[in-house]
Amino acid sequence: MFVFSIKTSRRKLILQFILIVILIIILGLIFAKFNFSNKEASCQIGKYNLSAKNNSERIDFLSQFGWEVSPEPTEITDVIIPAEFNTTYEKYNDIQKEQGLDLSKYKEKSCTRYTYQILNYKDSPNGVRANLIVLNNKVIGGDISSINLNGFIHGFCKS
Repeated sequence: MFVFSIKTSRRKLILQFILIVILIIILGLIFAKFNFSNKEASCQIGKYNLSAKNNSERIDFLSQFGWEVSPEPTEITDVIIPAEFNTTYEKYNDIQKEQGLDLSKYKEKSCTRYTYQILNYKDSPNGVRANLIVLNNKVIGGDISSINLNGFIHGFCKS
């Protein structure tokens, strides 16, 4: 049988305790920043809220940009952000960056896309959709796009 003992002074114990407390505080701050950051983004209209916990918050999100949408999504789909972006995804992410978002931070993440019909798009009230890409109750990307032949796609801000 072995007996292992450590002899240390009271001063060293207090110093170790203080260092552990400081480390816990630092890790807590890092976790809080990582977990709760980016509750808002900004684009040409200014700062906007990214919260999307439920249908009401998703509709409120779109109303920040002046969009009136259908009361319920027309489609809810699971999507995975690809690990590598091809040219099309790079162009799509450029739209996201213009509106203060960036999908490259979410590569290989499984998200949910909510699609709403936009009711007040000038000159095209029936063929325009709003797509919201949501992860952990937060909008991380999305677009306004036409479903018509030779349609368009742009960010959330009205053009």
